[in-house]
Amino acid sequence: MSYPYPSICVFCGSADGLAPVYYDAAYETGRLLAEQGITLVYGAGRTGMMGALAEGALGAGGEVIGVVPNGLESPQLVYTSGLTRLEIVPDIQVRKARMNELGQAFIALPGGYGTMDEMFEVLTWSQIGRHRKPSAFLNTDGYFDALFKWIERAYKDHFIYEEHLELFVADADPARLLQKLAAFKFPENIERWLVREE
Repeated sequence: MSYPYPSICVFCGSADGLAPVYYDAAYETGRLLAEQGITLVYGAGRTGMMGALAEGALGAGGEVIGVVPNGLESPQLVYTSGLTRLEIVPDIQVRKARMNELGQAFIALPGGYGTMDEMFEVLTWSQIGRHRKPSAFLNTDGYFDALFKWIERAYKDHFIYEEHLELFVADADPARLLQKLAAFKFPENIERWLVREE
């Protein structure tokens, strides 16, 4: 049985000097995507977790599509060769839109401002009905624990509805996370936020 999402867009950090557990998680994620025949869509980076992610996928013979905004396509920052395809787009907004278009599901690995910006745009699009694609957080070393507590607080204080808690799955293990993504069911009641039904 083939995996239900032929392409997955992965957001993650490009910073250097991280603990080995982060590089290992990224590499393993890339390797597993390739082994499942899933095309990796990501930001084309060659540093940090982005580089480890691509290396894991490419090393296992996977297809990798990189999308990078104009001005950030230097060989020090991105793979200018070696990827299945590299797309250079005008700016960061077009990059996000293109990655969202290419990905049929989304995974956030640990990262910083950019990673959270990308993932929460995807979740917001789910919230307002722009798409019905699944999202996931790879919670390496408990990195997202505080974020999940904030999301629970947002629900408790009525900033989001209960079904918004079901817009993503999470796990610390890449293999289990992919299994959860494959079994994802989009919440049925998502439209009531748009019409303000209680």
